[in-house]
Amino acid sequence: MRNLIRAALLAALIAPAAATALGPPPTPSGTSWLLVDGQTGEVLAERDADTARPMASTTKMMTALVALESGDPDRVVTVVPAAGGVGESSAGLKPGQRITMRDLIRGLMIGSGNDAAIAIAYAVSGSEAEFVTRMNDKAKEMGLTATRFANPHGLDEPGHRSSPRDLLVLGRAVMKDPFLRELVGQRRVSIPNPAGSGRVQLESENDLLSIMPEADGIKTGHTNGAGYVLVSHATSDRLGRDFYAVVMGEPDRATRAADSKALLEWAFSNYARPVVIPRGRTVVDLAVQGVPGATVGLASPAPVAATVRVGKPVSMRVVAPSMASAPVRRGERVGRVEVVQDGAVVARSALVATASVDAAGFGDSLKNAFSGIGSVFS
Repeated sequence: MRNLIRAALLAALIAPAAATALGPPPTPSGTSWLLVDGQTGEVLAERDADTARPMASTTKMMTALVALESGDPDRVVTVVPAAGGVGESSAGLKPGQRITMRDLIRGLMIGSGNDAAIAIAYAVSGSEAEFVTRMNDKAKEMGLTATRFANPHGLDEPGHRSSPRDLLVLGRAVMKDPFLRELVGQRRVSIPNPAGSGRVQLESENDLLSIMPEADGIKTGHTNGAGYVLVSHATSDRLGRDFYAVVMGEPDRATRAADSKALLEWAFSNYARPVVIPRGRTVVDLAVQGVPGATVGLASPAPVAATVRVGKPVSMRVVAPSMASAPVRRGERVGRVEVVQDGAVVARSALVATASVDAAGFGDSLKNAFSGIGSVFS
């Protein structure tokens, strides 16, 4: 088997992929932002993505990650009195309340409860200070160069900083955890009522989940020092692509969601999923060994669609024998075709014979033999 073809596909087959590239990305109203392809890691747009700034409650992504690393998330813990003294955003916890770590994380990520952050810190490390040390140690392990934690909840405090690029790394880690990934895609969750009966409903401030169907996370934040912050993620099942966006220093809640949506929608619009090889279209013709003048076409048995970047060339390569060996039966697999963009295979398919070719008969064999003799004496 060897490569036979490494050529551009016909323009008629890939018109959507060969369209003119889109204009520049949107410009958010915040101080810094970052847009990244979740599959390749390619940065599609950025501004001051490495500058450290107050991060507000996006801090809680790290709090949740450390909490989950600390042991069984279904263990029951007791809410300490210190949890009630933080103020501002709250999950409605009460000192002495018995609650699972999993429900605390729900209150942390969806209710953005500062009380939940402190309850987690004490349950995991015995004190807020010790827990913050663990957060900073994990930040180093993750290679977060612009991040320093001073608390587990994100309220403004000297030195409490992160950057869009570091927050993106945290967002990726959150989306890799099955429990957190499912959790942050929800607008509403419930946790046990501290009164002992029923459940308390909590609602996320991630308005992006309501205005963009593809959005499925991740964490909001807001303080006077940070402005409005959002680490977001969206997935297109149609394209099979996902993207991350981080906006920091946004002026208000509505703009935070709208700017994130604009970035993510622009990212999706840079991709298309055309049928690059129609079903049954002959991709290559092979000569048939031992049958003079005979050829057999190779085609994909099904349409081949590929998610491709708009405005970038697409090519194909066929991997098949240099000649087909008779007999060949229609529908028999003979090789494969790969669709390539930017050096990466974006789609592949088997190639099957479009017709049958019988093995050479006696007359053909005799003709081939005399042909070979003639070539020796010529």
